[in-house]
Amino acid sequence: MEWLQVKVFSDDESIKEAISSLFFDLGAEGVSETVDKGISQGVSACFSVENENKIKNEIDVFVKRIQEIFPNAIHLKCEFSYLKKDKWAEKYKEFYKAQKLTDRFFLRPKWDNHTPVPQDMFPLILDPGQAFGTGLHQSTRLTMKLMEDIAGLYPALNRVNLMDVGTGSGILAIAAFKLGFGQITAIDNDLDAVRVARENIDFNECQDIDVSGRDLAEFKSSFDVILSNILLETHFLLAPHYRRLLVPGGQLILSGLLGGQFETLDQVLRPLGFVLQQKYYLQEWAAFSFTLRPNTT
Repeated sequence: MEWLQVKVFSDDESIKEAISSLFFDLGAEGVSETVDKGISQGVSACFSVENENKIKNEIDVFVKRIQEIFPNAIHLKCEFSYLKKDKWAEKYKEFYKAQKLTDRFFLRPKWDNHTPVPQDMFPLILDPGQAFGTGLHQSTRLTMKLMEDIAGLYPALNRVNLMDVGTGSGILAIAAFKLGFGQITAIDNDLDAVRVARENIDFNECQDIDVSGRDLAEFKSSFDVILSNILLETHFLLAPHYRRLLVPGGQLILSGLLGGQFETLDQVLRPLGFVLQQKYYLQEWAAFSFTLRPNTT
């Protein structure tokens, strides 16, 4: 199996940041610096060759936009190449490093047996494989921050039922378990993601988490907290289920969103009884928490 490797060469930090965000949007599991003789030349990422045409088209369009915005990007160069599966395994480890994700969570890859986890932080030991949810993306970090805040609202956190919609690698469900949430349900419509999530959940000794490929529409019981780190359009489709499954006064955490998308999201959620409680921004990304009005029927 081969991977499509994309390199974009630039020494402008703003351009590198914009390209990195694009790579994540297109499904990259991580972004690394392209370094020559100790000097950063740009950024690179790898993608499944199944999406090669889409990836190349999206990058071509985005680069043209960047060149319109940044005068020094007129000579921006892209390079496409292929990596064998075994070489990708090593390349993948270059950008997936142990690091602090929030004030309370510390990420360490499964293959890293040396980096110590700070004593005052929760360890998240992960190998995301093919699943979305490496912990490196801004939307995952923002969701964790809101989850930390919401955990402080409940004096008996072990009685709080939480659902993680689109669990990916299982990182957010694992984080919820480490914080002390009670019954945790994690779902994903990608069976590869479900398999990866189960492996990560077991490795982190969070066996009480219920992870499956069940559809959200199948659930009947209520939840105190629902978190969902997916795309805006999917939030629209799932909004009626968020309301149906969330207890009155419950908390809804939504991420995978750009900062400018709040008004559009709010127009869908407010008529359903959801009221904004808190918001976090990181670069162009955003995450929001809502509560469901108690009188919502």
